[in-house]
Amino acid sequence: MASRLELVLKELNENAGFKGSLFSTSTGLVLASQKAENVDERVIAAMSSLLSDAANKAREELKLSDLESIKIKFINDIIIMKNISVDKNTKFILAVLGKAPESDDIEHYYDELLNWAVENSISDLKKL
Repeated sequence: MASRLELVLKELNENAGFKGSLFSTSTGLVLASQKAENVDERVIAAMSSLLSDAANKAREELKLSDLESIKIKFINDIIIMKNISVDKNTKFILAVLGKAPESDDIEHYYDELLNWAVENSISDLKKL
């Protein structure tokens, strides 16, 4: 099953030029990844889990709607984490690490690619 998830990640990286992408559990366990050699998937998964947890705590305290995604933009880089809920108790994270988008159009393209990746992996994630 991980191989299908890895194929989705591979295509995601190729189309967006991401340095790395992964699917993980909400607790930070890596399920599948595709990355450059110098990218540590465990660090990305752990940070994604931590940031998602913090955002969910803020959501609860502020009585906001469900968390969809988190974007952190650096001068030259971007991290995007997309929450994936397969049922009330089972959540996964799709995280990508890439070059900062040079325009709003490219950022929108990244969003579309992540939505595509979720759509093409949700059935496999439900089986886990």
